[in-house]
Amino acid sequence: MSQLAALYKKVGNGVRITDDDALRLFNEADLLTLGNLARQRACLFHPQDVVTFIIDRNINYTNICTSRCRFCAFYRDAESPDAYLLTADEILEKVSEAVSLGATQIMLQGGLHPALTLGYYQEVLQKIKQRCAVSIHSFSPPEIVHLANVSHLSIADVLRQLRDAGLDSLPGGRRGNTF
Repeated sequence: MSQLAALYKKVGNGVRITDDDALRLFNEADLLTLGNLARQRACLFHPQDVVTFIIDRNINYTNICTSRCRFCAFYRDAESPDAYLLTADEILEKVSEAVSLGATQIMLQGGLHPALTLGYYQEVLQKIKQRCAVSIHSFSPPEIVHLANVSHLSIADVLRQLRDAGLDSLPGGRRGNTF
């Protein structure tokens, strides 16, 4: 049996493969075979044979950020000529456009804006939920911590208030974290 055939059998039997095995499959297996192996693997975890997908649009509501991450070319200081902050209505226009094109989920992300209050986020979420049937999967963990700090609230309180305003889930590790 060839090494590639042995890998096919390994994956088909649900045996975890190494990084080197995965690289060999990527480099040597044809695309149809990779797709079939991926489907077999998915069925081990989800035997009910249901596949779902989302149509997503990311909206960056601001590029003003106090974090100044070294890897980020996105952030701007508030005084920068190309700094921006979208209004709730501007965001709603982008969401409405996405929904009209079939979007099922919206992701809002931005910088750690020093002047934004919880009220801004609540208004945005409420307007989206009032006008559009879409899931809102938004705000990075640093954004949540920052919002808790500037609002003088606990992280749990911020999350509760965002959920009550319309936030459905947060981006995170393996899967989004739903409430």
